Amino acid sequence: MVVLKTELPSAFGNVVSRAAELIAKRKAYVFIAALVIALLYIFRSGFAAVLTISVLFALSAVSTLYKRYFRVPPAFELMTFSVVVVTAKYGFLAGFIFGLIAQLTSEALHGAIDAQIIIFVPARALLALATWMGINLFGITDLFKLGIIAIIAYNLMVQPVSWFIGDVQLKTKTIFYSIFYTVFNLVIFSTLSKPAAFLLGL
Repeated sequence: MVVLKTELPSAFGNVVSRAAELIAKRKAYVFIAALVIALLYIFRSGFAAVLTISVLFALSAVSTLYKRYFRVPPAFELMTFSVVVVTAKYGFLAGFIFGLIAQLTSEALHGAIDAQIIIFVPARALLALATWMGINLFGITDLFKLGIIAIIAYNLMVQPVSWFIGDVQLKTKTIFYSIFYTVFNLVIFSTLSKPAAFLLGL
């Protein structure tokens, strides 16, 4: 059963809620879309790319398993790390599509579809743009530094919405979420960046 939240303005609420219910009832379509993306990479980049993306995709999707039992924002997740890695290795478009599908699949898998997907899904995909800009505009190649850019970008995209339209309780949750999300991802990037860079030749 999908629990829909109404923390977004009512103008978005009804439309997004109906779309969320449709996605939740049609989880198979999400996996078909993911499979299509994987097949595209098979013909475009070869087996190594598909294996890398598939592993990162699986880790991203299951990293928010706790949302099945605790309805909280995805502060503890591997999607940010995965989007940065995919973008650094395969480019902006790959990272954008990966972020979009990974976030949507994660929400659907764990029955956590709610109106806030209108924020979380695009924001996760746009981390690819932040990463691409870090690489191409500032010449940053270190995954840890790119991770810091991604963390800041995600907070800037997601948190202001809750801060400006929410009540005191939501604002408090937003503060705690921002802290946990930032600290957790800093730990992930500091721990996994060098092994990932070594394995993928980044």
